Amino acid sequence: MTKQYRVVFLGFKDDAGAFRDNMAKLGVAYDTLDKYIRKAPIVLKRDLDLADARRYADAIINAGGVVNIQETGEIPEAPSNADNRPNAPDPDYVLCPNCGFKQKKEEYCVRCGFNLNLTD
Repeated sequence: MTKQYRVVFLGFKDDAGAFRDNMAKLGVAYDTLDKYIRKAPIVLKRDLDLADARRYADAIINAGGVVNIQETGEIPEAPSNADNRPNAPDPDYVLCPNCGFKQKKEEYCVRCGFNLNLTD
C-alpha cells in the first residue's frame, strides 16, 4: 500500500495581486485563481505521493500562497487476478459520493473532507 496525499489551498500570505501574478506565471488562469481564493480552503490536487505533494505545495508557497498537505489514506497496490468475485457491501463501510473513496463509516470522508451525513 502506498500513502496518498492532497494539497489544500488555504489562502495567500500578503498581496493578492502579487500572488495572482506569480500563479499566472505558473500557468494558472486568473479566473481559476479567483475561484480558488473565494472558495478557500479548497483541495487543489489529490492522490499524490508525498514527493509530488511537496513539489506542488512548494510552488504555491513560493508564489505567495498558503497550503496544507494532508494524508488521505493508503491506496492498495494493484489487485491480483486470483480472486475476481464481487464482494458483498460491508455495512461498516461507506462509499463517498463526492470522490468514490471507500472507508469505514465516519462523519467526513478522509480523502476529500465531504460531509457524509448529508447523504442520509
